[in-house]
Amino acid sequence: MQNIEKTIQSILKKFEVKDDYEKRKIVFWYDKDKTVDTEEELEEIRIALAENEKHIKLHILNNNFFETKKLLEHDDKGSNYLIYSPQAERENQSNWLLDIQLYSSRFENSKISDIKSEIGIEGYDLDKFLEQYVKFFAKNKRVSDIKKLYNPDWKEDKFVLGLLAVLTKSPTIDQREIVRNLLIISLDEKDNTIWSDIERFGLVEGFQTMVSRHFGYSSEHPTLKKLYLSFIITHIDRNTKVALKTYKQYVNRQSNECEIFIRGWLDHSKDSKQFDDHCRQLLLESGKKLETSLTSMLNKHDVEDYIDAESLYVFDQNIIRNIATKITEESDDFEKYLEWIDKRKTKHWYQEYENIYCAIENAVYLHKISKDIEYKGINEQSLNELFKGYTNCYYLLDYYYRKFYYHYDRDSEKEILKKDIKEKVENLYKKMVDTLHTRWDELITSELENTWNIELIDNQNRFYKNYVNNIIRRNDRDKVAVIISDALRYENAVELKDVLNKNTKGTIELKAMAGSLPSYTKLGMAALLPHKILEYKNNRISVDGISSEGTENRGTVLLSGHPDSSAFKLRDLIDLKKDIARDAIRGKRVIYIYHNTIDDTGDKKSSEYKVFDAVESAIYEIDKMVRKLATSLNVTNIIVTSDHGFIYNREHLESIDKLETKDFDKSKMLESNKRFILSEQDISIKNTHKFSMDSIVNSDKNIYVYVPWGDLRFKSQGGGVNFAHGGASLQEIVLPVLVYKHIKSDSILDKKGIEHGKVEITVLDSHKKITSNSFKIRILQTAKVTDKREPLRCKIALWGSDGKIVSDERMVIADSTSDEPEERIQEVVLTIGSNIKNGIYNLKAIYEDTSIINMEIFEIPVEVDILITDDF
Repeated sequence: MQNIEKTIQSILKKFEVKDDYEKRKIVFWYDKDKTVDTEEELEEIRIALAENEKHIKLHILNNNFFETKKLLEHDDKGSNYLIYSPQAERENQSNWLLDIQLYSSRFENSKISDIKSEIGIEGYDLDKFLEQYVKFFAKNKRVSDIKKLYNPDWKEDKFVLGLLAVLTKSPTIDQREIVRNLLIISLDEKDNTIWSDIERFGLVEGFQTMVSRHFGYSSEHPTLKKLYLSFIITHIDRNTKVALKTYKQYVNRQSNECEIFIRGWLDHSKDSKQFDDHCRQLLLESGKKLETSLTSMLNKHDVEDYIDAESLYVFDQNIIRNIATKITEESDDFEKYLEWIDKRKTKHWYQEYENIYCAIENAVYLHKISKDIEYKGINEQSLNELFKGYTNCYYLLDYYYRKFYYHYDRDSEKEILKKDIKEKVENLYKKMVDTLHTRWDELITSELENTWNIELIDNQNRFYKNYVNNIIRRNDRDKVAVIISDALRYENAVELKDVLNKNTKGTIELKAMAGSLPSYTKLGMAALLPHKILEYKNNRISVDGISSEGTENRGTVLLSGHPDSSAFKLRDLIDLKKDIARDAIRGKRVIYIYHNTIDDTGDKKSSEYKVFDAVESAIYEIDKMVRKLATSLNVTNIIVTSDHGFIYNREHLESIDKLETKDFDKSKMLESNKRFILSEQDISIKNTHKFSMDSIVNSDKNIYVYVPWGDLRFKSQGGGVNFAHGGASLQEIVLPVLVYKHIKSDSILDKKGIEHGKVEITVLDSHKKITSNSFKIRILQTAKVTDKREPLRCKIALWGSDGKIVSDERMVIADSTSDEPEERIQEVVLTIGSNIKNGIYNLKAIYEDTSIINMEIFEIPVEVDILITDDF
């Protein structure tokens, strides 16, 4: 015995206190582990007990049950006894001393007693269980971990869960968390360290019993891979109308619990990646058999039959292929396709396929608006009407085309789309833009002879007077910053407006003005400066005699408009520290900021194919600059505009899209590019508009501007050809004027009666009882999304009073712009586990954005009153 003195003291403690019914103390010690090694140690214990003031006697129990019973109940009824047995205790049926033991005490000096003492286990009901798993308790860390979880009410089945929770590092004995933490490691038992521990400690049967009871999983030869597959197949069976045929064997009995489990894993911020990896591994190891088989099944069903399933990415791929096929086959049920995409936005694999979903969504929108335009026709009767028609509607052709390619280019799995979807988008865009150009060219020909001027449309030439002057004349304190983004066309500014509305408190108005001809940087930049006269001389444009090329010269020109003016390049100003930037603009009332991301990318042959990426970057950079001006530099008036727009086609242009220039006298040609020619020659060229330069700038010569019809290009050497500007198309000359007024606090928006912040949601029919494990709730978005009223993303679930979720969680995106309340209602189905107790719970909606301080949107008490909790 390692420490006999400690053992003697522990024995004596057992005799210190008598229960009320006890006149003497009898203590039984079954030393099955043979902790008393020698007769000498036993004699030492005997002497110590006899010398104690309680005069305790030691009696050896070694198959002498009758003798012992006679001693304690007949021969000596008054002495205190320690009954020591070197053997294990007998079963109750064969234990002659059981009646005496029931009113006696027990002393233990074994590993089991140490374990019980450390954990705090009273009684002897779990002794055999602890003996069975004694290897588990060999490490102090595992003992301390189980102690944190232990509850005195535990029976053997709960204790097994406790052991599994410790091995899987689960903070509670939640079966879902235990299984998830196990499967996360690996689906292959040989590579799963936790599974190795489960086998080592003899817990395999306990684990299989747990998953059978809780999830309804059973298999003749169970494996972790089959268990994982069973969750996936059960989800598919539950959420689709697809007949699973050979996979029916994997459908678990407890589908409610399986649904909650899989949704909890799919939505887990940290662990969802492992779910995805396992999914890919599972499909790969099956030799694509599962994927091919399931795809074959899905192809026999309408998309609506499986629109809610999300356990495998196969569903998303099939939905995308389905929409792409229908578009290429000229099916025009566009609202249905958009509804499918909207539903997938709340599903697990959407993020993986977001770019390809966005590409196909913009393809649908492009087809939809094209169909509308074809049906209505382009019937505007004047340049003024068609100019406004472009700002109201037709710009969307360019917007959807750009957004399609932006997302299409960014997706590595674009082969999911039918190969001809890109060709379909390209051809449709060209067809519709050609129709728009044709009408625009007809109106130019009928309305304009030699002078470039669109009646009753603000002209770029008057920008400074119409916008900048109006602001600085209001009072002597107002500042105005003008961000001029080279080649930012109107549809780009529409998106920028949405971004600014989301990221700032300011009010924004988007207007349009007609650009100058030719629509190129040299003239556009000059026209935006304060001036009396613009003059073209020696291939340069001067403003009131000062060169307009370069930021420094433009800064000098600005001083003629207001003495407190300055010019910067956006890249120089945006990265300055706040104090340095404030010093740079201190005392300035007019600040021009020049930005060149789009034109710089598009004008180079090597990078013109990235021009749509450049637009996204430009929007991000301008948004960042506006927010810095408004919040850090105290500039409340900001205008964003452009020198010119651009045309762009992704596909290679054919020779028919290019005009010959052989009729031009090269000696009289002053400047030229793909979209314009400046010449002193006065000739008529087929498919070309001609304007006198005198209507635009002063010159000492008679100069003419030649621009091709539509989106034709002049044949020329070098440079890119797909990105171009300089001509008179709507995409090149409809220029945005985005006027931003910063508002420092929400109270000002309130005073102006402008609704702001996120839209709100509420639950309809919220007083109903929940009477089944799956229940439907209806969510109403109380107001439509507007410029200042943002969409809302949240998760909805049922919560218990202990602060734990008792159902699965569902994502809700409230982003409707409809005026009709009926069109702003969504239905959400929640599932609660089969072991839920009836009572009062809370239906909660919580913002998805964890940075929001008050994350809870609503909390509604509901009554759960389920008569039979099962999976019928």
